[in-house]
Amino acid sequence: MTVTVLRGGTVFTPQPAGTADVVVGGRDVLAVTASGDPTGGPPVGSPDAVYDCAGLLVVPGLVDGHLHIVGGGGGAGYHSRIPELPADVIVEAGTTTCVGMPGVDPVSKGPETLLARAYALPVAGPRAWVMAGGFHWPPPTLTGSLLRDLYLLPHLVGVKIALYEHKATCPDLADLTRLLRELEWAAGATGRAALLHVHLGTAGGDPDLLPRALDASGANPRRLQVTHANYSPGTLDLAARIGAAGSWVDVNPLINPARIAGAVAPVDAVAELLARGVPADRLTLSSDGNASVPRTLPDGTREEFAYRVELLPTVRALVDTGTLDLPRALALVTRNPATALGLTGAGTLRPGVPADVVVLDPQLRVRRVFRDGAELVRDGRAVTPAPFRPSPGEVATGAGPDTGSR
Repeated sequence: MTVTVLRGGTVFTPQPAGTADVVVGGRDVLAVTASGDPTGGPPVGSPDAVYDCAGLLVVPGLVDGHLHIVGGGGGAGYHSRIPELPADVIVEAGTTTCVGMPGVDPVSKGPETLLARAYALPVAGPRAWVMAGGFHWPPPTLTGSLLRDLYLLPHLVGVKIALYEHKATCPDLADLTRLLRELEWAAGATGRAALLHVHLGTAGGDPDLLPRALDASGANPRRLQVTHANYSPGTLDLAARIGAAGSWVDVNPLINPARIAGAVAPVDAVAELLARGVPADRLTLSSDGNASVPRTLPDGTREEFAYRVELLPTVRALVDTGTLDLPRALALVTRNPATALGLTGAGTLRPGVPADVVVLDPQLRVRRVFRDGAELVRDGRAVTPAPFRPSPGEVATGAGPDTGSR
């Protein structure tokens, strides 16, 4: 068994553990022990590798619960379909666990494509799960039944739907009530989260639809998570009501006033949700990364495309503004989403869990990333670049040997 020690960093599990050593054996965390304490962990002899983390932060791998791993878009024409998200982009943001989301396009980016990408990502990137559903109701399935999909597909952790969206076909009260009951059954039958993940849009509709469906179904409020809470003051109001009743509320850094008119800044949204009685341990941040085409700017130009998978700048902003302290802010991107998604062992550092570890500098910039004990990021860059990405020279000039094959 290969033993690695991350020595002398300021450790958050995400709870503060002080200056400590994180001992990794093979794929798992063996111990988190005070630095220099010879009795604090299991005997490991001479470790195979020691990383000096003095002056750095050592935290759990991030859990991004809403990521478009096959690319979003498609609603503005075939040309608006966004390519797949490279694995190295994800891990360079510190994310070691993600959930791939269906989006606007249920045909060319359907469940087969989503699952295939989730199977591929862990080769040199994060471990990945997926959601069924998307913007269209009823959603496409693989077995002919949503209930059968939930029961038979172990990578499936829940169902995404869209409400109050112009381009969505939305379930009604009877559909929602039935779906929540089916998810309750699936959670009991499979042991998975079977989460109902609800994208909130800004179109009109009955704001009491979700509370009524939850009440009528008798489902556990924690079976429900609303996302895009900060899309507008109206979505934030509904999210606050849902969260105060015991459900999960997800805020997206991609949605901000600099990009979307009427959006609520993520930090302001978190502060408002806390002020309205949503517990901090019921809040999550997800990137919504690689979601949709660049937007048209006021001068008529298009914003530069970017994957936008980063979560840590928002974590830092929450701390810098005094909205949350660092342990609770980190929990929004580690323990909380892992708990909502039923991903036991993710989002925490303790003996026996997979060794998903991120080393950050004091400004919360990623320096190293380990997943299952293997180093994926070194000095902020992926150790293994994503495949099928030609070098800049090859893109510009077509350079490279001509084998004569086609």
